[in-house]
Amino acid sequence: MRIVELYGGGTGGGAARHLMDLLPALAARGDDVHYVSLGRDDLQPQGAERHTVQGFGALVRRIKQLHPDILHTHGVRANFRGRLIGRLQGAAVATTVHSFLAQDYRSALRADLALQLDSATLHWSDRLIAISQSLREDLLLRGALVQSVVVVPNGITPPPPDKNTLRKLVPQRPLLCVAARLHPTKGVDVALRALALLPGAHLAVLGEGAERAALETLTSQLAIADRVHFLGYRSDFAAIVAAADAFLVPSRAEGFGLAALEAMAQGVPVAASRVGGLPEVVGDGGILVPPDDPAALAKAAGALLARREEYGQYARARAALFSLDAMANATQAALREAVEVRC
Repeated sequence: MRIVELYGGGTGGGAARHLMDLLPALAARGDDVHYVSLGRDDLQPQGAERHTVQGFGALVRRIKQLHPDILHTHGVRANFRGRLIGRLQGAAVATTVHSFLAQDYRSALRADLALQLDSATLHWSDRLIAISQSLREDLLLRGALVQSVVVVPNGITPPPPDKNTLRKLVPQRPLLCVAARLHPTKGVDVALRALALLPGAHLAVLGEGAERAALETLTSQLAIADRVHFLGYRSDFAAIVAAADAFLVPSRAEGFGLAALEAMAQGVPVAASRVGGLPEVVGDGGILVPPDDPAALAKAAGALLARREEYGQYARARAALFSLDAMANATQAALREAVEVRC
């Protein structure tokens, strides 16, 4: 099966990490995989030939040259273009849905436009792959047909743990960690307010985004600037998080929670908001709290620190349920079904 993976997003988010894991796994299963970027990333997935295309006309021509059995799209820009080209060229289309669109934009107007455009073209995808049950329910509310939606949770193969790098950057203990795009949806401000209730604890913030200046200002207002360490985006997060004592996911919305899974796979327990796909991921591998509740998050983090080894074992066992093999097998099956539906 020749698969064109079409992506229009950035480099550091969950969708990008999903692609970097999925494409080599599909190639290893015998598929002919081509990665087509709309030019806003620097991903180089193993096992897939990369094509960078600027402009819709050039994209149409490149897809026609590749003559795929299926277009597999990721992200609003790629979804719309891929679905339209699928209709023009008669190719099957599948879309993996990674997040709640209404929460992905800082501008309410842009969010509304993206949501309307994506919802209006959902039925142009022969299969919609939701990475959590929560996202499946959202797709159905947006008008997707029940028979077109399949749930395929993210899966990972954890890298060897690196317990030195993060400790060199932040030697103090106890060390909490949050890894996220610095965007209001991710709730990093809630983590900072929780830290203010945990005297002596330090917080490593891994990620970049437009909210960084505001978050740095908040650390000064809360008098915790000396206990917060903004370390920027780290591509090696999945390995270096092993050095943390607990991991915080204070999101206000979350389609899945890949960072939580990566931390749990390293035996790091998680305190996370009870939103979106996070309850499906965390299970008994951590503690769930209401969103936007710094006191509850601080209490959960304290409980994890008090029983670090015990919760760490639960976290690792829970993460083992989400394997890359299972994700790749289920995704490949969904793509084949989409081709059969179109035929």
